[in-house]
Amino acid sequence: MRFPKIAAATTVVLLAAACGGGSDPAGGGGEADSLTVWVMGTSQEPLVEYFEDAEARFQEGNPDVEVNVEFIPWPDAQESITNALAGGDAPDVLEVGNDQVASWASQGALLDITEQVGNWDAAAGIDENALEYGTYEGVQYGVPWFSGVRTLYYRADWLEELGHEPPQTWDELLEVSEAIEDEYDVPGFAAPTDFTNGIASFIWSNGGDIAVQNGDTWEGRLTDPATVEAVEFYASLTTDGVSPQDYVGQNELIALADIANSELGMYIDGGWARGSMEEQAEDPAVVENIAAAPIPGADGIAPAFAGGSALTVFSTTEHPDLAFELLTVLGDEEGGKGYADVAGFFPAYPALLDSPEYQEDPDRAAAAEQMQNTRFFPTTPRWTAADQDSKILPGAVLDIVRGGDPEEVLEAANEELTAILNEPVE
Repeated sequence: MRFPKIAAATTVVLLAAACGGGSDPAGGGGEADSLTVWVMGTSQEPLVEYFEDAEARFQEGNPDVEVNVEFIPWPDAQESITNALAGGDAPDVLEVGNDQVASWASQGALLDITEQVGNWDAAAGIDENALEYGTYEGVQYGVPWFSGVRTLYYRADWLEELGHEPPQTWDELLEVSEAIEDEYDVPGFAAPTDFTNGIASFIWSNGGDIAVQNGDTWEGRLTDPATVEAVEFYASLTTDGVSPQDYVGQNELIALADIANSELGMYIDGGWARGSMEEQAEDPAVVENIAAAPIPGADGIAPAFAGGSALTVFSTTEHPDLAFELLTVLGDEEGGKGYADVAGFFPAYPALLDSPEYQEDPDRAAAAEQMQNTRFFPTTPRWTAADQDSKILPGAVLDIVRGGDPEEVLEAANEELTAILNEPVE
């Protein structure tokens, strides 16, 4: 197995093959001697070992086919895939963010695998909602590879000293935050404004929504009373002084160093953040006292966005059936759990989450519980334009924090959201 590390999207261009597709160096349509997988992120020893094992499984039925793995840094993914579509070096199997499937499918980058997934026995055990999130206009383009959710990180030693359990409701969140600030003279909770995932959890927990599809039309829901109330509450965490002013205009990453260095009591992030906490902590013992719990909602646990990645077959592959077979090796229970474990996520098979390894580790147990209450963003290619490009929801929160009238701000944001989501897909 080869592991060429792609350091940047421009490197992909320099390695470009005339017709794309890493499976047939001769450029013909004969039998494959290799398949190429593009994985997002950077090469790490546990990941290399995972793919070596996966190749061995794949070669049980295809002994003469090598599996080549190329790691594409997430910031370079857009350009790398775009270059591949233009005829450059391209993979056979491609990892994409689960919220990007519709976008790449609409651009012709992904192969229709509806029939293959329908005949794949393992698909019956995959989370049904996550599997549906891999569709675009009723066609299956992606299969969930792993999932990840955000939870509430908190200083367990502080809460124990204060006699509080982790908050489960908004009222309890305020109560615990105030107690932390009174006792330790640091902010109790972080509510950064540039944090769509966190804001969405507050909206969903209050019975609100961001947008819904009605036939072929998307309708913004930012003016729904439940949504307005949730956004107002989230913004008030800053305006009322619960969350620091330094977090205005920032995303959740700003809180990492603070909680790792006893400058913050609670914040929302994913399991992948613990490694960064350990790197930034001046005293490693502090991180040992940081625990996780489900996100508090209006009246109980809030839904969280079920992030993660999907496995897809790239549209230019010269060996689509073989590529899908490799996809099934990576994405069945064994392959999906194996990758999730080494990458710090969760398998896309709900039944696996009941096992002791997920229930007995405190962080994993909290995330596994949170995984039972998840939601997804609008399944349209235009969601990327609405959120990542236009930052409609974070922008609305920012405007409210800066003094804007919530109803007026959200009415304007809703008009913009509805317009963008309904723009024709090019």
